[in-house]
Amino acid sequence: MTSIKARLNCSRLGKDGLYPLVIQVIHNRIKREIYTPYRLKRTEFDPHTERALTDWRSKTRATEIREINEYLIYIKEELEKVCHSLAGRGEFTSAGIIAGYKAHNDMSNFFIYADSRIRELVNAGKDGTAANYRSAVNAFEHFVGSRDLSLNAITKKTIEAFIDSRGVLKNNPNTIHFYVKQLRAIYNKADDEGYVHAVYNPFHKIRLKGSKSPKRAISKSEVGKIAALELEGEHAHKALARDLFLFSIYTRGMSFVDMCYLRKENISGNMLVYRRRKTDQLLQVKIEPPLKALLRKYGDNSSPYLLPMLRSDDSYKGYRYIQRRLNKRIRELGDRLGFDFPLTFYVARHTWATFAHEKGVPVSVISESMGHTSEKTTHLYLASLSHKVIDKANKTVINYWTSAKI
Repeated sequence: MTSIKARLNCSRLGKDGLYPLVIQVIHNRIKREIYTPYRLKRTEFDPHTERALTDWRSKTRATEIREINEYLIYIKEELEKVCHSLAGRGEFTSAGIIAGYKAHNDMSNFFIYADSRIRELVNAGKDGTAANYRSAVNAFEHFVGSRDLSLNAITKKTIEAFIDSRGVLKNNPNTIHFYVKQLRAIYNKADDEGYVHAVYNPFHKIRLKGSKSPKRAISKSEVGKIAALELEGEHAHKALARDLFLFSIYTRGMSFVDMCYLRKENISGNMLVYRRRKTDQLLQVKIEPPLKALLRKYGDNSSPYLLPMLRSDDSYKGYRYIQRRLNKRIRELGDRLGFDFPLTFYVARHTWATFAHEKGVPVSVISESMGHTSEKTTHLYLASLSHKVIDKANKTVINYWTSAKI
């Protein structure tokens, strides 16, 4: 008979007034403990349910408590798997259970650490970053050929060989750059937390240049064509995609994910107030007449969300489903209009930036309007979007020079 329980070690009160949260493993009346990374007050733990108790008065603490409970579920499940595995081999001990668990949860192992980091991100609601990490880790695991890789065994040659292997698979340079960027972030976090003891960072001086993706912005007349589309009958289901494209332009290039998660309480008087999910920056957009018309069009839905995308399912899976569906529909609208490039919601964001730039709005104002964390990002947008402006300026200079020459 094996018992696996979470409890506070009340014999070890810390100077901070907190007790260590431990997992107690008892087998054949022999007790062993695993210390978790967490410490709690007595009032923050229910010994009957073996769960940490939430203090809803503190949003930060409530998030931490949720993370602790997710961790408790995970570690118990892992220990039960070890017990099941050992039971198939015959006699085992409580010490053997813990040794088996630690062998599969050694945080100096790159893949075990990466899995732990991804779980933390999911628990913190950062599903997009978690998905990015998972994609890169899967590609790296495919290259390594197993999950047996110590953080300290990763060298610069390892990373260079991984890069070469993705090149052989004909990955786009941007994809390779993306993978290495995610792997570097995971490695550096492990280093910060003390799991890395290598002298040299394997990512040091690894320089990758992604191929420059064409940044698409469309003209005023092309936006007009999108707005004027007759979307009835068999095309009625594409109206939402069209309206979201326009919604983005009317809201200074709001990103798709931010539109998706807008709630009705984000409207305050004649302002739309929200935080960018990417940067947590607070933005306020004045509701002009075209935007007001769209809000009125979709204002009667019974969902707590402002726009009819997410319903009760606000999970990352639900978001990704609606994102794929609407991306497909907006591309179909671009094809219908004969555009020679894929129409995406990101085009709306670049289009707003281009219109503002062409009308003489200072880069600093465009940057703040779009919620960019630095003007450098805005310049990257405009560097590839402003060819018409640059060509016009060049023509002006040439005309000036040729007229002076004559």
